[in-house]
Amino acid sequence: MRGLVDVLNPFFPLKEGRWLILAFTFTSNIWCQQEQDSTIVSYSDKIALGLDKSTDIDEFIVNSPNVSNFYLVSNNDLKLTLKLNYKFLSLSAGFSPKFLPGNDDDDKKGESSFTEYRFNLFPKRFVQSIFFRRMKGFYVENTNDFVPNWNSAMDPYIQFPDLKSIAWGGYTGYVLNKNFSLRSLLNRQEWQRTSGGSLIPIISYEFTNMTNDFVDGSYGKENMVDLRADLGYYFNWSITQKFNLVLSVRAGIGPKFSKYTLDGVVERNHYFVVEYNTGLQLDYNSDKLYMGIAGSLNGYRYNGESSNNISNNLWQGSFYIGYRIGAQEKLKQLF
Repeated sequence: MRGLVDVLNPFFPLKEGRWLILAFTFTSNIWCQQEQDSTIVSYSDKIALGLDKSTDIDEFIVNSPNVSNFYLVSNNDLKLTLKLNYKFLSLSAGFSPKFLPGNDDDDKKGESSFTEYRFNLFPKRFVQSIFFRRMKGFYVENTNDFVPNWNSAMDPYIQFPDLKSIAWGGYTGYVLNKNFSLRSLLNRQEWQRTSGGSLIPIISYEFTNMTNDFVDGSYGKENMVDLRADLGYYFNWSITQKFNLVLSVRAGIGPKFSKYTLDGVVERNHYFVVEYNTGLQLDYNSDKLYMGIAGSLNGYRYNGESSNNISNNLWQGSFYIGYRIGAQEKLKQLF
């Protein structure tokens, strides 16, 4: 600061001129700092406890030129997810309880189960996510295409109760715009007060193991490895200081490697996968209470064997609510 005043001294020889420059420079720095700080409000020093209730339609579709399209769906319409967020860490556990309406029709659609655990980290502008997911029990939604005179009100669906999917995976992303808060969308530990968006490149990876016991006594197993490079764009529209509307789109490509084993016979394949995602979210935020609603479509598709076109679509609508509390001193010291 002294160097700046000395340089300007010939133009402002009086002391009043020096103080004018000092006051202007100091005020400008404070104003710029406040403007930057007010863009994103951080709640990382508080513990955020949340609950998400979501309606999920997870469907696997096989489009075949030889037979009717095959819609395979899990019987887990409603899911609950418990979330715990503190500092740069985010933990969640999701399940599909039977006491929720829509999850208690096992007599028609078969018994299903769902469990998911997710671990998120937010080191600076990076985001790192790791998950484990287990699903078991599926039914054929378009049973009427395969069973003559089938009555949806009375007859049970075609079921695959032993079809099980276990997946491990994650993704690594980077927020290109430093003034955009991805944490306000994923773990609600921040709040973005001004409108803005950002491109977010993502590298995702997943290993999936699917098994099934067929009615004829045979046993099938398929191991799949997915690697994809995605590019997403997220835009946060600040409607008011407490309401935000968020629109997101994402697309990606990458290889899928498959190893299928049926009664000891092994078949290996690889595919080229196209991934797509879009979402819309309305958020409300205060210093303690936050809530919102969201809708999204996550899916991918690829060409399988015998000219089959295979796709997986997850349609999701959710409502979330949460509350922030102060952290204990021992927890602060630990972090």
